[in-house]
Amino acid sequence: MSISINQTEPLMPGFEDLTPMVSWLSPYVRQCGNAPRGRWKMDSRRLLDYLLVYIERGEGFFRIGSEGYRVKPGDLFWIPPGTVHYMEGTGDTMVCPYVHFDLIYRYPESHWEFSIPSGMTDLSDFAGLAHPTLPDSEFSTLSGRISIRNHHRIGEKINGICRESALAPRGHTLSLSGMMMELLAEILKDSGREESTDRYAPVMEASAAYIRSNLETALPVAELAEMHNLSEAHFRRLFTRHFSLSPGRYIRKMRMAKVKDLMTYTDCSMEDIAGLCGFADSHSLSKAFKQEEGLSPRNYRRFGRNIIYTSGRQKGYPG
Repeated sequence: MSISINQTEPLMPGFEDLTPMVSWLSPYVRQCGNAPRGRWKMDSRRLLDYLLVYIERGEGFFRIGSEGYRVKPGDLFWIPPGTVHYMEGTGDTMVCPYVHFDLIYRYPESHWEFSIPSGMTDLSDFAGLAHPTLPDSEFSTLSGRISIRNHHRIGEKINGICRESALAPRGHTLSLSGMMMELLAEILKDSGREESTDRYAPVMEASAAYIRSNLETALPVAELAEMHNLSEAHFRRLFTRHFSLSPGRYIRKMRMAKVKDLMTYTDCSMEDIAGLCGFADSHSLSKAFKQEEGLSPRNYRRFGRNIIYTSGRQKGYPG
């Protein structure tokens, strides 16, 4: 039986112009990381897969194809397979969460275990492993710096992918694929959105940035509102409308993300992590973490198998 789709007519519930992408889009995460770097340089190279990089902290210079970019915090870069690119961090410290991935998973071709070194542009010996050509889509022409709003949300999602791959629980390859689908949907959603006319949007973004930079301190909502000359009730309404999360829920979410990063990538004690993330003590942290995640910090901190390479972890995986 064949099905003919006339996209000019209303269809079944849930159909939109991007829905046919579901028939071929099957993300596969190969490598990721978010470890802080000193001054660094990646000479011109080409890749067999896609690379997405978010600049969380630091400055540098990237060249992707023929375009050069002065890199700054908040930038987001998309590098397609086969695209010549050069990357350099020029400051003393740079944090740039990244993920290497396929948009189309193929077995067994997707399962290669090496990194393309700096300066390598001839990939002819690996032609069979190169990512296949995409069907015509919004991803087909995406390259370089992506101009979308709220880049930090993409950065948060990449950091989440790094945590999931480092812990590697059973079924994590499926989880990572789902997380990539959410990330890709976020990019498409924002890239197709007109510039916001909400005059409070910059205020809410500034408030969220302040929260993320001060998680170790008390963050009363009344004080956040006062910083922008807003009443607490009005601030709560605006923040919830902008982020689809209440201020309290957003603070809790960001604290939990920082807790997970510190547990995954450092040897900090739970008492130290509690202080760095705004909890009174390790008992308060453990209780909040279990309520949020459904398991204890100790169980969460157990590492999984080294299936997907994740840079930045401080501990080795058990055999």
